This record gives sequence, C-alpha cells and structure tokens, in this order.
Amino acid sequence: MIPEEIKNTFITYLKQNAHRITNERFLILDAALDMKFHFDADELYLQMKNNYINVSRATVYKTLELMNECNILTKHNFKGDRTRYETKIGRNHHYHIMCITCKKIIEFEYPEIEKINKKVCKANNLTMVDHTMQVFAKCENPGKCKHNANNYN
Repeated sequence: MIPEEIKNTFITYLKQNAHRITNERFLILDAALDMKFHFDADELYLQMKNNYINVSRATVYKTLELMNECNILTKHNFKGDRTRYETKIGRNHHYHIMCITCKKIIEFEYPEIEKINKKVCKANNLTMVDHTMQVFAKCENPGKCKHNANNYN
C-alpha cells in the first residue's frame, strides 16, 4: 500500500509536468517501494510479472525515471552495471561501496562527508543540492567470497 504522502507527491509531479496519471504507474510505484535492495527496471518488471501484475516493460522504465525525477527514488550507475534504483523514502543519506568482482553493494553513512561537501560548496558560494559517492573495491579473496556468483564452492 502506497503511503498517501508519497502518492500525492507523485500525482503532483505528474500533473505539473503534463504526464498521464494511470493505474499502471501506481502499481509500479507500489512495487518499487516494496523492493528491499537496489534493483534495476528488468528486476522490477519480472517481480511484477511473477506477482501477476500486468504492465509493459516500457511503462516500468518510464515510470522509474519519473519517480527518480520527483525524488521518490534514487538512480545509481555503478560503473558499467545496469542502472539501479533504491527508494529515498524513510532513509538517511548514505554512500555505496561496490565490489567489482562479486557486485556486492555495501551501504554506509558518514555525516562528516556531508559536512565537508557543504563546507566546500560554501567556500565557493554554492549551495549543495544533492550528492553521491561510490567507491569501487575488490574482494580480498574472490574465490571464497560468499557473494560471488561465479563461486560454486
């Protein structure tokens, strides 16, 4: 069930930007908010199909972009990986470390990073609007990594 505040935010955004308000978009919104991890459009589409929710793949892609534009979702591009999304709702600002071997994504919060960003912006007469940080790393022992899809041990 979509919280009323989020639904209203989405409706307002759609109206202000002359986008159609359709039942399919709200089904996608609901399904996206139920995703617990970073997900891509195809994963969401397949999840909806598995739950017998009939929407087109193109509508899923377009709706995810609209949800990103109105700040319901955050869009990530993890170094050549597919575009991934995560909900902004009820979450503190956080950062990501991604293993380039097994694709595991670690989230972490570090308020000092925000302070530094704000300080640098202020020193340059700017106001920070948004920011992101992605760190790419490698498993110490990829053959024994429990997250490595290529590891059959």
